[in-house]
Amino acid sequence: MKYNQLRALVAIAQHGSIRAAAKTVCLSQPALTKAIRELEQELGVPLVSRSARGAQLTQFGQAVCARARLILAEMQHAKDDVVHLSGQAGGTVSCAVTPLVSLKFLSRAIHSFRQRMPKTRLSVQEGFLTAALARLRDGSLDFVIAIVDEKKLAPEFMFRSLLEGELIISARKGHPLANAESIVELEGAEWMLNTTPESIGQSLQDFFVQHGASAPKVVVECSSFSASFSLSVNSNLLSCCPKSFLEADWIRERLVSVPVREPLPRVSVGIISRRDALNTSACDYLIDCFVEAVAAVPQFQFDTDSAGVV
Repeated sequence: MKYNQLRALVAIAQHGSIRAAAKTVCLSQPALTKAIRELEQELGVPLVSRSARGAQLTQFGQAVCARARLILAEMQHAKDDVVHLSGQAGGTVSCAVTPLVSLKFLSRAIHSFRQRMPKTRLSVQEGFLTAALARLRDGSLDFVIAIVDEKKLAPEFMFRSLLEGELIISARKGHPLANAESIVELEGAEWMLNTTPESIGQSLQDFFVQHGASAPKVVVECSSFSASFSLSVNSNLLSCCPKSFLEADWIRERLVSVPVREPLPRVSVGIISRRDALNTSACDYLIDCFVEAVAAVPQFQFDTDSAGVV
C-alpha cells in the first residue's frame, strides 16, 4: 500500500466522486483511477464501485478506508513531530470540545497554548459524541472533550475526568411545564435529546425509568449547540443540559430549569482519547492547557489525581 493510494481512497469516500476526489488530492482523474486500480490489484478485491450517482466504496473499500484514515493521520503526526523537533513552523492539533467547556474554558486554554506554540494550527469543533467518537476513532481528531458516561465508553478509548456537572431539565421561559415539581408531571412531553449509549440523554432516559416514570419521548436528536438552543427557546421541546449553562446571561434570559424534586444524575466532563494513540507534543500541551484552564476556576470539581492522557 502506498500513501497516494490511501489518500485517493479516503478522498473518494469523502466526496463520492472521482473528479472531486482527484481535485482534492491534486491528481488527474486518470492518475487517481490508476492508484485505486493498483490498490485493488494488490488486495485482490474491488474497493470502489462506479455508477451514475458517482463513486462509492464497496464493503472491502469501507474496511480499508477506516484503516487508511488512521494511517494517514499517524503519518501526519510523524511529520508534525519532526517539524516541532527541528524548530520549524507548522503542525496541527484537532479536537472537539463540548459547548460547556467552550463557553467557560476554551478561550483561556487557547490563549495559553498560543503563547508557547503560536505557529501550530488548531482545529476546534463541537464535541457532541454522535460524530466526535467516529472521528476520534479514524484519527481525524486527536482528542475530544465531552460530557460522557465513562462506564459506557468502548474499551478502545481512554477517559480523563476534568470536572463534574449537575444536570437540569431545561425549557423555554413560559413553557407550560416550566413549573413542574416532579418528573412524573412530564409524562407525554416531547423532548430533544441525544440518545447515543454514551450520552447524557441516554442517562436521563434510564433515570426516568428507574424512578418509575416513563422514559422521555424523544422527537428530535440534535448534534449542534446553536440549533438545539434555537429549538429550545422557540418550541415546547424539553431538553437536558448542565446547570452551569444558566450562568450565561444570554442563556438564562431565555431558558429556565424545571424545578423537579428528583435529583438528576451528575455527569462527568473529560478528555477522551484513543487508547493506542501516540500524541504529538503539541497535542499533549493543548490537553495540559485545558486541564490548567479548568483548574483555574475554583468552583468546579477538578480531578487532580487523573493520570495523563496518551
